[in-house]
Amino acid sequence: MSFDRSQARCSFCGRHTSDVRRMVAGPGAAYICDECLQLCNDILQDPTPFSTRALELASRPPVVIAAPLPRTQEQREKPDTSEPVKTITLELEQKQNGMILILHQLQYYQSFFDLLYMWIRPPLQPGFSFVPRIIFFLKDTTGKQWTGDHGGIMLARPDLTNGPNQAVYQGSARFRPLPSTEARILTIRAADPLGQFDSPPSQPWHFEVTL
Repeated sequence: MSFDRSQARCSFCGRHTSDVRRMVAGPGAAYICDECLQLCNDILQDPTPFSTRALELASRPPVVIAAPLPRTQEQREKPDTSEPVKTITLELEQKQNGMILILHQLQYYQSFFDLLYMWIRPPLQPGFSFVPRIIFFLKDTTGKQWTGDHGGIMLARPDLTNGPNQAVYQGSARFRPLPSTEARILTIRAADPLGQFDSPPSQPWHFEVTL
């Protein structure tokens, strides 16, 4: 299989050859630009596991290199599924053990829904090899349940911190299927796995959302 090198895009940031100074070709359609290569070198030189730069790089959405296929008439008539069909604004905030969890929105799509949130916590100590994450448990008034954070992302946001004693993470968690149209209340419980090492262990956050 051959690839058109003139259409090369960095597999890490998605920029085209014309947008960067240098582009290094890898196997197949894999490429890396000079800036992302420098970022990788900086991460390798940083003795701190899971540094802010490493988390930012790992949280980037994947860059898919593929030639788009022509859309059929049936596909052109289908509604756009890349945008939410319904958005519920939450802006719910709870504090616990020096941490703050803010639930921003529920975004409904055709077959799934996303929970958008922000997590503010003390920074992890250097040398602590653990990727920050939040585990969710959801249940509506019809008895339907959702667990985990499948398809979700978490992005470090050092630009939103108030100083070195604070770390901010912006994330989303994806759940399938959609809540029942008969459901009136959605209970959201969230836990920090690291909280199990606190003394006493942290209790899960608890929110109730009117649908």
